[in-house]
Amino acid sequence: MGKQERTYNLMGALAALMDRAPMLRVLLAIGAGIVVGERLPRALLLPLCAGEVVLFVLMALSTRWRRKRAFLPLLWFFLVFFGMLLAAVYRTDSSSGLPSGGWCVDEGQPATFVVRLSDTPRQTPKTYKVKARVVSVMDSDTWQPAKCDIMLYVKKDSASAALGYGDCLVVHAYPQLPDSSVGSGQFDYRRYLQHHGIGWQCYAPSWGWEKIESHSDGHLGLIGWSKRLQQRMVRRIQSCSLTRQQQGIAEALLLGWRDDLDESTLEQFRSAGVVHLLCVSGLHVGIVAWLAGLLFFFFGKRLWQRIVKGVVQIAVIWFFVMLTGMAPSTLRAGVMFSLFTVGGMLQRQPSTLNNLCTSAVILLMVNPYLLFDVGFQLSYSAVLGIIAWNEPLQKFLPIARQGIPRRLLVAVWELICLSTAAQMGVMPVMLYHFHQFAPWFLIANLLIVPFAGLLLATVLCVVLLSPTSLLGLWTTELLRLELVATDAVTRWVSSLPCAMLEGFYFNLPMALLLTAVLLAATFFVRRRPLQR
Repeated sequence: MGKQERTYNLMGALAALMDRAPMLRVLLAIGAGIVVGERLPRALLLPLCAGEVVLFVLMALSTRWRRKRAFLPLLWFFLVFFGMLLAAVYRTDSSSGLPSGGWCVDEGQPATFVVRLSDTPRQTPKTYKVKARVVSVMDSDTWQPAKCDIMLYVKKDSASAALGYGDCLVVHAYPQLPDSSVGSGQFDYRRYLQHHGIGWQCYAPSWGWEKIESHSDGHLGLIGWSKRLQQRMVRRIQSCSLTRQQQGIAEALLLGWRDDLDESTLEQFRSAGVVHLLCVSGLHVGIVAWLAGLLFFFFGKRLWQRIVKGVVQIAVIWFFVMLTGMAPSTLRAGVMFSLFTVGGMLQRQPSTLNNLCTSAVILLMVNPYLLFDVGFQLSYSAVLGIIAWNEPLQKFLPIARQGIPRRLLVAVWELICLSTAAQMGVMPVMLYHFHQFAPWFLIANLLIVPFAGLLLATVLCVVLLSPTSLLGLWTTELLRLELVATDAVTRWVSSLPCAMLEGFYFNLPMALLLTAVLLAATFFVRRRPLQR
């Protein structure tokens, strides 16, 4: 096969992939626009709007006169401009780090302002850390409305320990701009906070804040109800007769609450390559959806049966999302698995890749800076790795399914392929952001992930059952045994030689190059368009 023919086959495979997953074009265009728009000054906002209008008119004329060759390039540029506009508009709200919306203060100067806590406070060694929205600021003895998100650090004491989502505080503090990196390759904390819509940070000592009543207390909406539910579930787990370490693992596994996890446990799971079990994401949501589907194992394939099963699965998925405090990672997985469930209900056999891209586009339209979030990158790259490599890896070792021993061997091999495919997908992101790699991840995943569904179901039963009932006591004891086994496996794997390889120098060009190599290898191995 000549060079020209190989190039033609590659371009044909790419074209077929785009045809099967049309939302991939949309995602790539909007993503490229967001990357460019994240750096654009606010002065270009008006020209961007004008360019959007011009491109829209040209697209309408192209469609009217049936100029299809002109329509697709115009559509591509329109989506790129739209992504740039999304990033620019989002940054002008509160994440620019500049005085805006009435937040007119000088850095390091004293200020008095009212904030509403927009998250649950998280513990640090000496403070409680929480994202807050400034709603008014004192200016010349009068309260002026303001709109700016800040990262608030409150000194740890008995009063700050009682703070929760939605509380209103009067704060007397010295606002500061977050630290910015001074060299290439260093972590830029200011830019990190800007990507989360936060422009300022400040520390409030015990005497520097006071909780006040608000007319909206008790009416915090769905997010507030979800945060309060998460805290009740945390307290339910803490009331069980588990050790501190076991409570922390159970809270992180079910609720995504990691405040009670000690650093040694996190390092142990990280070295074993199963730290994703402590970050509620697609794996957990998929397990919950699968457990909900097991309730209807006796259903057939009739339309009404598929609809009933799908509706229950979607309801359980979003109940679980609310149980975790509507964390961004769980919201991403909830949207993704809801689209997959709807496709199964309709039996349309939609492309998994197209559904994945659709969920990403929806989330980026709500918050374009999610594109720079590490959790967003890890969750989607893991699923992309599974889509690209799971099937080819399974075909490397075809095994007949006759007999129980061979079926067990097939299940083990499929799990190995699944874990390897996901790890290949996240490898560029992991090396770029964390500069480390756990080479023994397959061992821990093979021993723990098959029982993750049982472990998650047991924790869920513990929080739903009364801890004083006989069934609740038995369930708690079962959970304790499961957590002891999990701790033993992760401790053993993390003690193996070279359990964690650290200190890799891996910059953005190297990450992009590795991604390109993996994509080229994907097309070489599959030799055909990616399929569902």
